Amino acid sequence: MLHSYLLTCPICTTQLAQSNNTLVCANAHTFDIAREGYVNLLRKQLPGDTKEMLAARRSFLERGSYQPLSNMLNQISVTYLAASTSPVTILDAGCGEGYYLGRLQQSLADRPLQCVGLDISKEAIRLAARRYKQACFVVANLKERLVLADGVLHMILNIFAPRNAAEFARVLVPGGLLLVAIPAPEHLLQLRSALHLLNIEEHKQEKISEQFAADFDFVTASDLRYTLYLKHDEIVQAVMMTPNYWHLSAEQRVTMEDMEGVETTVAFTCLLFRRR
Repeated sequence: MLHSYLLTCPICTTQLAQSNNTLVCANAHTFDIAREGYVNLLRKQLPGDTKEMLAARRSFLERGSYQPLSNMLNQISVTYLAASTSPVTILDAGCGEGYYLGRLQQSLADRPLQCVGLDISKEAIRLAARRYKQACFVVANLKERLVLADGVLHMILNIFAPRNAAEFARVLVPGGLLLVAIPAPEHLLQLRSALHLLNIEEHKQEKISEQFAADFDFVTASDLRYTLYLKHDEIVQAVMMTPNYWHLSAEQRVTMEDMEGVETTVAFTCLLFRRR
């Protein structure tokens, strides 16, 4: 479901409108709506998550391994949006295959709601649009000017995805919420140690707070910690669904194939900011 009035042309930034199966702007730039219902607004096609990465992520998430994180994001959203009685528009900036946005949409199903998911991966957006038909999905680059009109969002989710502070501020209403989820330093520590995977960036929370300081007030931080036992196929999925997938050596692949299971820590931090 495309909410075209929220979207702007990536070429000239004027508002888009839907005409049959096409989005068109005042300057006659046109963008075809895919069969699945999404639209590609990338000016330059760029690589994103592959089919293999997305299949691994969807399978891993459907097992419920990160459902506690989804529950926390939903609870924070419900709590801080409770005071709003008007329709709410939410963007998942870097939505992947749509898991977190889809579950949030379900948790807010009793109120007027519009959900938009943006991701640079066309394969991810295609998967999301096929499953979550009540949301608007767009292929777009979060690192460029967002293909959204000024001040049309009440909340942005940003879950393990690139951040664009100035653009997030532009598209949020004053007082709008930004909910950022990041891995904590000990996230998957035992698995990462066994396979010598990439480390979590140091002082990530402090850096993100500094990144948004110009336009946002920090509201609260919520930590989530639990232990997860991963079987062999879950280990493979957990590695394939992350940037580690691009960096695995032949030796690491052999080690991973030999692992029958591992008990590892899962650790996330959710940071809530309010648009000043």
